[in-house]
Amino acid sequence: MTTSMTRMRWLATIVVVLSVCGAATAARADESQSAYRLSLDLDGPLLLLSGGVAASFLVMNETGPPACAPLCDRANVNPIDRHFAGYYSESWTRVGDLTTASILILVPASLFVTRSARAGLIDLVVVLEAVLLTSAIQVTTSYAVARPRPRVYGEEAPVDERNDANAGRSFFSGHVANCLAGTMVANTALRRTGHPTLAWAVLGFGLAGTALVGVARVEGGGHFPSDVVIGAAVGAGVGIAIPALHDRQLQAGPLAMPGAGGVSLSGRF
Repeated sequence: MTTSMTRMRWLATIVVVLSVCGAATAARADESQSAYRLSLDLDGPLLLLSGGVAASFLVMNETGPPACAPLCDRANVNPIDRHFAGYYSESWTRVGDLTTASILILVPASLFVTRSARAGLIDLVVVLEAVLLTSAIQVTTSYAVARPRPRVYGEEAPVDERNDANAGRSFFSGHVANCLAGTMVANTALRRTGHPTLAWAVLGFGLAGTALVGVARVEGGGHFPSDVVIGAAVGAGVGIAIPALHDRQLQAGPLAMPGAGGVSLSGRF
């Protein structure tokens, strides 16, 4: 992992912390204009757990490379992904990284276009929660599976990129998962606050960009197609679940009926 990458990740962590601190104040002043409701009981543990687990990438270099590095046998790859074993391209890798950065900056920025900064900040925290949770799932899974990246099955990539700890973190694509999760949570926020045109624009941009990221990650030798598909599935799952947990209209109460009783759950989904 390069020094610049480490600095960027630390910067992202600092941005998340500052955003959460700002939103804690904003939530008390302008929550009526936001799409999501923040709760210390929910958001505090969620941010701490997902942020703590996701931060394990900071010690990734203390682990070893794939057992088969620096050149793995492509015969061990499943038939669907085998064709892509050995892929490597620096230019496609840059395309994927730049597109990912564009989505994770521009999509959240859309939350501030038509509303107050404080309302946008509240919803931004929920978007960041989704990205952090997705990252936590991806980091945990990548360590557990330790799947070699496609570039490790060929000799086009430099030896140092085939023989480091990051070379064994192919499953699944965190780039794709993060982009899709962030896009879906931002899209839901815009729809809930009555901005359908902007919501559709954000969804179209996010989906097209995520598709490009998936292609770039495969062509660059960072992931197999199956890694991208699973990444999209995880991102979509988080993108649906996080808004449901933060619905401002969600209410629970006792339910009394003749001969029966229980709990009623009402809200907007």
